[in-house]
Amino acid sequence: MKVFICLFSLFLFQTKIYAQIINIENKRFLKDTNGFIGKADVNFNINQNINQVLSLGVNIHSQYVHNRHRILAIGDLAFIKAGTQDFVNSGYQHLRYNYKMYKIITWEAFVQAQYNRILLLDRRYLMGTGPRFKLIKKPNIRAYTALLYMYEYQSQNNDSIESYNNRMSSYLTLSFGSKKIEFTSTTFYQPNLANFNDYRIANDSSLEIIITNHFNFRVGFNLLYDTKQPIGIPDLTYILKNGLTFKF
Repeated sequence: MKVFICLFSLFLFQTKIYAQIINIENKRFLKDTNGFIGKADVNFNINQNINQVLSLGVNIHSQYVHNRHRILAIGDLAFIKAGTQDFVNSGYQHLRYNYKMYKIITWEAFVQAQYNRILLLDRRYLMGTGPRFKLIKKPNIRAYTALLYMYEYQSQNNDSIESYNNRMSSYLTLSFGSKKIEFTSTTFYQPNLANFNDYRIANDSSLEIIITNHFNFRVGFNLLYDTKQPIGIPDLTYILKNGLTFKF
């Protein structure tokens, strides 16, 4: 029973397990009218059998828009513990400001704090800025790209390794939708400007196919390739997940 509960909890939180590059693109509200919008999800479970299993998930997501200005704030926490073993222990806080300079150019600035105990990432602090370009914006297809500068501090392996880096943070995001299919994908490239052999590539994609009026098939894929992972963590980590959605 303990194994089943842990596996089920891991399924619920699996998008957070390996995420060392946070995909903000799929967290943007599409609403562009002035005002405040937000949502919050909180869950907490305790199961006592042979061992005590604790699980906690918190996600707070808010946006404020005023004319050309947009502020996006996100907080996320995921924790699963069975007995004395942590299966998930990660979280981040992200604050992003957008200013729409022209029809196709938006200037972005952001700060972020992050940790992932399972992947031996004790702390990562980021701050960055740069332009975001609208490539395509039509009812059924959207495409954006950005080229940002990012300053990074991180501590790994129980604070035994510290680094201060200047990175480029570029991304390309695509979304396509029709009556029967919806696809979104964002790809990141984050090289160290002082050493291009030190880089990260990440992809976050999802596909949803409408089978009937009641059933949808969903596939999600998350990949991270990091040439400078903490000691003991593989350079390549990924998750492939799929399932059915029933609507009634």
